[in-house]
Amino acid sequence: MKKYDFKESNHVASDLVESYFECISSCDISDGICISQCVEILRDDES
Repeated sequence: MKKYDFKESNHVASDLVESYFECISSCDISDGICISQCVEILRDDES
């Protein structure tokens, strides 16, 4: 693996995590469905 590929994959992973935290921060703390949807989005994007 070339160095720039590694950096690029790290950047993508950090964007996914950032998107996940943005998603859950928009949910009501007691809204389990909203939080579950954020987890599903993160899980789907990783595969």
